[in-house]
Amino acid sequence: MNWLEIAVSADEEAVEAVAEVLRAHGRGVAIDQPFIQPRIDEPPQHDPSRRPVVKTYVPQDAAAEDARSRIEQALWHLSQLRTIEPPEVRVIAEEDWANAWKDYFPVLHLGRRTVVVPAWRRYRPRDGEVTLRLDPGMAFGTGMHPTTRLCLTAVEDLVQPRARVLDVGTGSGILSIAAARYGAAEVVGLDVDPVAVAAARSNVKLNHLSRIVHVREVDPLAGTTHPGQFDLVLATSRHGPMPPSLCFTRAPSAPADASSLPASCMTLPTWSSPPFRMPD
Repeated sequence: MNWLEIAVSADEEAVEAVAEVLRAHGRGVAIDQPFIQPRIDEPPQHDPSRRPVVKTYVPQDAAAEDARSRIEQALWHLSQLRTIEPPEVRVIAEEDWANAWKDYFPVLHLGRRTVVVPAWRRYRPRDGEVTLRLDPGMAFGTGMHPTTRLCLTAVEDLVQPRARVLDVGTGSGILSIAAARYGAAEVVGLDVDPVAVAAARSNVKLNHLSRIVHVREVDPLAGTTHPGQFDLVLATSRHGPMPPSLCFTRAPSAPADASSLPASCMTLPTWSSPPFRMPD
């Protein structure tokens, strides 16, 4: 099914009224507020030289023309009180929105050797490159986010042959897979999100690493305990600093650098990001 996009430019005072009209006859409302961003490191600012644009979508079926006519009539009455431009209408072809985003997920070259290859793309690796095939779905971890990029770059240097690695907040499994590709003997990936766990397990199978990488779902409220010693802990998060209940103790032979801190015991109420906290 195709859709009619009906877009209306209006002054600030009329935006809410226009939105109510479109909401009454369309499927949802979107309001595009104009802004400018002089520099990428500065926050966006309101652009007073342009008006907001209010949009709705109407199925292009037998009732489409009636809905369009009702919208135009209501907007005409509103335009007698406020500045409202005539609606702009265009036809939008329906897409497979669940897969359309894949067109914008390219092959990513990260660090010196790591290449993240979307599962639906073909790629012939060059000599020395380490490829990670990935279909993140709705899980966090595509290689595009700065924290993931930094961890992937660090994995190249920090993973030693036969190492045991813990990936806290594994998301799509991208860091776990990278650790295995760079020689880890065992990788444990943990996440609280069942969608992420399913995506990570699927990606592990996609890369033929099921014997090395083990993905587990943890309950953030149950205080799940996962004992064991790890040579490397990888952790990325959007949820703030690491809580005190996520406890690491340093092995006698381990370096003091928190980025490579081995863990001998941990309680997992959630996943978190560095800095790791060590008991005195």
